[in-house]
Amino acid sequence: MLSADERMEIYFDVLGKLAPEAAAHLAPSQPGQPGTNDTTLYALLDRLGPLPDFSAVLGVCDDGLPLLFDLADGSPGSVLVIGDEGSGKVGLLRAILASASCLNPPDQVVFHVITPDPGAFEGLLRFPNCQAVLSAYERDASKLVIELSALAEQRRIGRSQGCTELLAIHDLPEFVQHNDYEINAYLRWLVSSGPDVSIWTLASIKTSQSWRIDGDFTDAFGTKLAGSNASNQLDSGYSIPRAPLQLPGVFTVKLGDEWVRFWVPQS
Repeated sequence: MLSADERMEIYFDVLGKLAPEAAAHLAPSQPGQPGTNDTTLYALLDRLGPLPDFSAVLGVCDDGLPLLFDLADGSPGSVLVIGDEGSGKVGLLRAILASASCLNPPDQVVFHVITPDPGAFEGLLRFPNCQAVLSAYERDASKLVIELSALAEQRRIGRSQGCTELLAIHDLPEFVQHNDYEINAYLRWLVSSGPDVSIWTLASIKTSQSWRIDGDFTDAFGTKLAGSNASNQLDSGYSIPRAPLQLPGVFTVKLGDEWVRFWVPQS
C-alpha cells in the first residue's frame, strides 16, 4: 500500500503533465498574484512601470515583487534552468528573452536561440532583438557558438564593444551531443567567461537527461534556476533542492544562502 507521501508524489507527477492553464487554477488566486492564469508578462511589465536599462524579468516572487535579471552585472554567471518534463523550462526561457526585448532596444540587447524545437520559440521572431532561432541540428548553430566565443575574446582583450548578447540553448544535452569536441570546448568557455563581457548563455536541462552533461560543464554556470525535479534522476552534483511538489511554471533560485521561489509569467 502506498504511503501518503508516495501518493502525493504520484499526484504531482500527473499534475506536472497537465497543461499550464489547468494547473494554474490550483495556484494562488488573489488578483495580480503570480501563478494565476491572467498574469501575463506584458500585464506584469505594464504594472511595474519603468525598469532599469539592461534588465530582464525572471518572474514574480511569492510576495508579488518581480525578480529581475541584471544583464549589466556579469558576476552571477551564465544561467542553467533545470527541471522535469513539463516543469516550464521553455516558458521561462521565453519570458526572459521576451522581457529583455520589451525592456531594451536592439542596440542594447539582442538574443539568439538554439533548440531542437524551433516552433516552441517562433513567437519571439516578432522582436527586432531576435537575431535567429536555429535548430540544434543545423550547422549554423555550431557556427554561432564559435562566432560568439570569438566576440567574447575580442571584448576580453578590449578590441571590441557592442550590445549585450543572449544565447538561449533549449535542451543543452541534445545540442552538445551533436557537436564535436572543439565546439563544446568553445561553448564551455563561453559559458564561464561570456557574462563578464556581456555575452550570456541561458541553457535548459531536463532532470532525466542531467547525466549527459559532466559536472565541470554544469559548474561553469554560476546561476541555477530549479523547477520541479521529482524524477529522482538528478545528479547530486547539481546542488539544488529537490522539489517534487512544485507546480509547472514555478522555479527557485539561490539568493545568498536562501532559495527563493518565483512564478514565471505567461509570455
